[in-house]
Amino acid sequence: MEPEKAVIKTLCPYCGVGCGLEAVATASGGWKIRGDRDHPSSLGMVCVKGATILEAVGRDRLLYPLFRESLGQPFRRISWDQAFEEMVSRLRCLKDNPHSMAMYGSGQLLTEDYYVAQKLMKGCLGTNNFDTNSRLCMSSAVSAYTQSLGSDGPPCCYEDLDLCNLAFLVGTNTAECHPILFNRLKKRHKPGSPLKMVVVDPRRTQTAEAADLHLKIRPGTDIDLFNGIAHLLLKWGSMATDFIEGCTQGFAEYAALLADYEPQIVAQRCGIATEDLIEAAKLWQGSQRVLSLWSMGLNQSSEGTAKITSLINLHLLTGQIGRPGTGPFSLTGQPNAMGGREAGGLSHLLPGYRLVSHPQHRAEVEQAWGLPGGSISPHPGLRATEMIAALETGSLQFFWIVATNPLVSFPDLERVKKALKKSPFTVYQEAYYPTETAEYAHLLLPACQWSEKTGVMTNSERRVTLCQAFRDPPGEARPDWEIFAEVGRRLGFEAQFSFQTAAEVYAEFAALTANRLCDHSGLSHALLAEQG
Repeated sequence: MEPEKAVIKTLCPYCGVGCGLEAVATASGGWKIRGDRDHPSSLGMVCVKGATILEAVGRDRLLYPLFRESLGQPFRRISWDQAFEEMVSRLRCLKDNPHSMAMYGSGQLLTEDYYVAQKLMKGCLGTNNFDTNSRLCMSSAVSAYTQSLGSDGPPCCYEDLDLCNLAFLVGTNTAECHPILFNRLKKRHKPGSPLKMVVVDPRRTQTAEAADLHLKIRPGTDIDLFNGIAHLLLKWGSMATDFIEGCTQGFAEYAALLADYEPQIVAQRCGIATEDLIEAAKLWQGSQRVLSLWSMGLNQSSEGTAKITSLINLHLLTGQIGRPGTGPFSLTGQPNAMGGREAGGLSHLLPGYRLVSHPQHRAEVEQAWGLPGGSISPHPGLRATEMIAALETGSLQFFWIVATNPLVSFPDLERVKKALKKSPFTVYQEAYYPTETAEYAHLLLPACQWSEKTGVMTNSERRVTLCQAFRDPPGEARPDWEIFAEVGRRLGFEAQFSFQTAAEVYAEFAALTANRLCDHSGLSHALLAEQG
């Protein structure tokens, strides 16, 4: 065995922490997994999910394209040529009605997969009906960051965990869901340590048990809590006046709003003791470096955007942002949800945090893609749940689901099942079979899983990491970006989809998004090019 092939660096594909892994070749011809000590996000640490990933990747795999004319029939094996022809012929019939097509993707996709899908759907097919399960878990954070800070990019990194002296955790059981990050806090959080932890959660979780103060608020009262803390800080004169004047807008209106959040009223609404509310405010007041962290407890709320905006306002009020150890930090649930949005992977986005509604943004992307002006629709496409409504009304004729299992993850599953039964044609591109969603598909396409394809992912702190393939795909499975590209070529867009390697895809993506994303891309692109 060649020495340089003995250890392959990659990234854990489970959650948004983005822990570096190394795949180490064994004498028996297999592989074992260990943490990558050189990876700055995880420093060699790995949780049980990452350590045992190889036990799950190869189970219950979809090996060949399968097809059936109707849901009542059994699947039969077909060739890739037959599968592509079935798809392309239907897409051609719908070319005059592009809004009758939609793709629902996933944060499990690599950035290259996401990017080629955007080019196919939004550029060549002319529909912005591309959304992902990030809509269900991250869109509140996206909207709040954009409204408050002007960009969907967390202004924090994992080193802030090592520098903060107040960790303010809201609606997140970090100890169980993001254990590597929690361990970085726990190592510092010892008796007599200057680091304090406040946990806001209706439940007493493993994370809450480690807190100095657990605010067991009533579900849905987060805004009351945040504004109640802000009310006290303002009353005590604990605001960053110079920062507010130089870096924010709307302070007078915010201060007027806070007048209604007296401590006794807020404590009653939240179902906590007034003394605990005051203690939380004092901890915030006395901390030089406040880092707030949250996940689905805020993101998956019906008022998620407003809640997160209220939390960000606390940071702006006190100037706890833009300095080491400070800031509002959304903890991503999926490994490449951030990379997907960087590539334009929501129905209102284009690559590089561009907007489909912005004329200049559309023109820039159309030019880069070699497409005539007007190719990209100026109207945001269907969001995830709106796709289900479109199936119900019959306006959606071609539904392409990729790397996710919505019959488990979607809200209102009975409604989703009924809607999918009405779908004239559902393509399900997935690594595994059987799944719940496969029962409602007409065409199944076998996709490569982690370890079988090369590309990059962006974690919660916006660090881009190269994930190198180190195993052959089973059966006839193909990388997702190659499947999208082949459909594009067969539709007549040979020039737009002339990619031969993932490195070529990433090079085009990097050129289109230069100066619009944090410059993490140089190393990753160089490594990809080196891999060929």
